[in-house]
Amino acid sequence: MTGLKTTDIPRKELSELIKKGNELLELLEEKSVTNDQEYQKKRNMFIADYNKWYSRCLPVVRSMVPDKAVRFESLYHTNKRSGTNEYTYTIQDYIHGIYFKDKPKSYTDNITSKRVKEQNSILQAALPRTDDFSFDMERFVKINPIPGQPSYSISKQNKLIEIDFEDEHYNSIRTEINSCFKRGSFMAVLLLSKELIRNLLLDIIRIRFTPMSEENISLYYDPHNNNYMDIRPLLGMLTEKKEEMGIDTKAIDQLVKMAASIDPKPDPKAHTFRNIPTHEDIDNYKINDTLILLNDILELMKS
Repeated sequence: MTGLKTTDIPRKELSELIKKGNELLELLEEKSVTNDQEYQKKRNMFIADYNKWYSRCLPVVRSMVPDKAVRFESLYHTNKRSGTNEYTYTIQDYIHGIYFKDKPKSYTDNITSKRVKEQNSILQAALPRTDDFSFDMERFVKINPIPGQPSYSISKQNKLIEIDFEDEHYNSIRTEINSCFKRGSFMAVLLLSKELIRNLLLDIIRIRFTPMSEENISLYYDPHNNNYMDIRPLLGMLTEKKEEMGIDTKAIDQLVKMAASIDPKPDPKAHTFRNIPTHEDIDNYKINDTLILLNDILELMKS
């Protein structure tokens, strides 16, 4: 399937790949396994089917959702890591039989399930692009731009955020952000994304430092302004307390680095209102990647 074009991929074939992805998830999430022999049997079935599925999906993703291709591949394997932990673990690790010490097999299976689920959601993003006129229009606009008219305002845009949050309120904010992104309202995208990131940071901190004392509350709440702290002081607090968070400190360092880019230090000499960001600026903020990491950490701490 090398060198595929959008029109070369039948919608039925793409739907079958998505269906197969769901079947792979069912194998990983099977709860009725009671013995090692049955577990190994299902594991072998998953590995055999997954390798075939991945080799079929990769060229489709590269062709139809190229902006997600790097993420799709990194969920399977990566060479860019200093060690293996809950956040850097890949499906290839699972295939090679790498498990976490002092953890049940189900723990590793759950992490692998999340990786496959995200890969399948990336594949699902390609479905609307089969027999989709707006996708052809997007390619046309890139080749024949209308003078003075940004291409994003008339071309179909991918969703900026692909995550399903446990909190439905956050899912509503995600939908609002994606709607603004599609319209090219990038200032609204930035402000809403910052608020979503701030709330997830607050959730993470409050799980570890429950609001049972004034000392804990002061870590994330500013009594002088009667409001929760902004992103930058929250990240500073996380850095200061990372040894007490109960998770890999490298994950905290990575989160702080990623989230800090969306909330740079204010310049007292600059205008109080920031410049309107461009599509490129939004891409550079890595908002979806930051939210994925935040959500992973939050789910881990809840469990």
